[in-house]
Amino acid sequence: AFRDCFVRLERHMARRGVQHLCFTKGADEIRQGLECLVRTYEAKIDSLVTQCAPLLTPGAAASPQQLFDIAFRGFANADGQAALASAELTLPALVSGDSVARAASSEAKKQLQNMWSRAYARPDVFAVLSAAQGGAKTSEEIRLVRQVLGKFKQSGAALESASSREKLCALDSRCSALAFEIEQHINEDCTEVLLTESELAGCDEAFIKALPVENTADSRYKCSVKAPVLLPIMKRANSGETRRAMLLASQTKCIEKNTPLLDELLRTRHDAAVALGFANHAERMLSSKMAASARSAEEFCSEMLRRIVPLRDQDLVRLRTRKQAHEGRKRKHASSVGEAGGKEDLADQCDVNAWDVPFFSDLLKREELSFDDEKVKEFFPLEGTIQKLLAVYSELLGLSFLKCDSLPRWHEEVVTFEVRRGQDVVGHLYLDQFPRDGKFGHQMIVPLAPSFVDSATGERCVPACVNISNLPRPQGDKPALLRFSEMQTLFHELGHAMHCLCTTTAFSMLSWAWPMVPWPGGVEQDFLEVPSMALEKFACEPILLSRVAEHFSGNADSPKLAEETIATIKELEKWMVGTEKSKYFAMALFDLRVHAQAPPYSFDGEEGLTAQQLFARILAKHTSLPPLPGAHPCASWYHLVIGYDAGYYGYGWSDVYAADLFNAMLCSPSGPLSVETGQRLREEILGPCATRSGEDMLKAFLGRSPSCDAWCERNGIPAA
Repeated sequence: AFRDCFVRLERHMARRGVQHLCFTKGADEIRQGLECLVRTYEAKIDSLVTQCAPLLTPGAAASPQQLFDIAFRGFANADGQAALASAELTLPALVSGDSVARAASSEAKKQLQNMWSRAYARPDVFAVLSAAQGGAKTSEEIRLVRQVLGKFKQSGAALESASSREKLCALDSRCSALAFEIEQHINEDCTEVLLTESELAGCDEAFIKALPVENTADSRYKCSVKAPVLLPIMKRANSGETRRAMLLASQTKCIEKNTPLLDELLRTRHDAAVALGFANHAERMLSSKMAASARSAEEFCSEMLRRIVPLRDQDLVRLRTRKQAHEGRKRKHASSVGEAGGKEDLADQCDVNAWDVPFFSDLLKREELSFDDEKVKEFFPLEGTIQKLLAVYSELLGLSFLKCDSLPRWHEEVVTFEVRRGQDVVGHLYLDQFPRDGKFGHQMIVPLAPSFVDSATGERCVPACVNISNLPRPQGDKPALLRFSEMQTLFHELGHAMHCLCTTTAFSMLSWAWPMVPWPGGVEQDFLEVPSMALEKFACEPILLSRVAEHFSGNADSPKLAEETIATIKELEKWMVGTEKSKYFAMALFDLRVHAQAPPYSFDGEEGLTAQQLFARILAKHTSLPPLPGAHPCASWYHLVIGYDAGYYGYGWSDVYAADLFNAMLCSPSGPLSVETGQRLREEILGPCATRSGEDMLKAFLGRSPSCDAWCERNGIPAA
């Protein structure tokens, strides 16, 4: 039975593409596919060691090139084939409507992660590959050697004793199991808050009417804490109690299930890092990134926080002043109708809280900039906006996106594209746009197939990816409409997709990937966001808005997005940047600090802190907002368990370099979105992927070392 399974899998892999996968497997099929894949992959690795053994004996006649081809190319082929076959087993955990299939898929992802962890921890394979590295000739082969051997060392393969390797393997396996369990609890969470129509006052009427209703006497609306429902309520609900209830629900979800698991995960990560010879988990994670050390990343975050303080304080003064005026009018109205309340109560109510920031920021935005998200979103109907964004990328990067209904799908709402460059198929793009129960609750790009060439046959596997998002559905007689921030995020995520689809690497290890998938590969994590963040910045530029914005009615006499609004959107780049960036960098600093110590934690002279308390202390200090009692946002913070542990700073790190890259594109003599600029972007940044370091790619495109000057200027922060 195993031999038949092996043959079927070999034939399946030989076809080299996502178009031959099946994403609707049930739990039993997932388990069977997992067993087949693991046994096939491990048999290939065993065979590789057996083949190389006689070539490593004294007097063997094998050349370095022969040894490299058998060892490194054989290992790379096994990785690429297994990565391709894994997608149909792991994707259901994020998108399936069948809870049993999701559970089986989540377990499959965990087992595949363990499979790769075992392979990269094998000292016999490490010895073979170390002996074969001299046969690497091209820059891509040399990079492959460095990345592969580096991962083996990170996995403990270079540890001298078997007991040390076994201890590390057990600790890492436990970390993987804990992270998967936490992640699945977050995926499965369906927390809702029941609110009456009066409690939702201020929200758009169509939004309220589209909410599901609880069958109770007072017909309360079921309000999910997922972004498409949470954000409109946080921005528009007049009641502070309503906003507080929604924020508390979102920051306490999974708290009972995940708190003990997260505490154990943090302890085990630290123990594993020490077992490998690192001072802490942060140092282990940072050793393979652009930042290179936890100290470098922490200094970066601390410096950014220091620079942001004046802007943060200005923002808080504006928010407090606006809240005081708002509460004053409410008190005046209450007094006129004989309700209780006085000046002494008003002073207490005018402290700015976390649930006030989105509401009063949005209110000020409408008043000072005349920017109304509800009006502006009428110019970004989902389907038309996607078509126009893809048209921009098509022109910039020389790609064509052709709808292809023959590609395998997992839900009728999923939209699929064949991606061509000229007549050649270079990839496949999937869009899964709307929320469903059990589906991943945010927005991200997940790779479905890596780019690699099978050295045995010369066949290329073209890359594929899916944008999993939770965008608003049509409401009433209106199509699905995107708020400007949602359009901006969509452009960002499609930037990741372009990075994936433009990749032309020969080895899956150097293809576009990130830790959301079990297979190894991808650029340095703190470079991962650079291309997409650079491209996202075009969303605020008139050159893009003039091409993308179109009223959903589609009539000849439909209103146009006013030039004043386009100018306002440009101003939005700096809107409340102090409060926004101080929160982000505070969270990034927490992520570094919690992974740089053994629990319990210390901060600013206070000892014996839990992770929950450490988060509250750091956020309160750097945002100047009081913590929400009982909240534990880390219990449902995806980044801590999907591969961004001690890596959340990478978004800010990437954004600094992205601003430099974007500024260079904006100043391009041929035009920022020209074919010539796109060709340079594809050749120097997107296409190489992990075949070159992030630093080298940036220097090649910029013609110099990158700097933070452009980022500081964009955000109104002194450069020095």
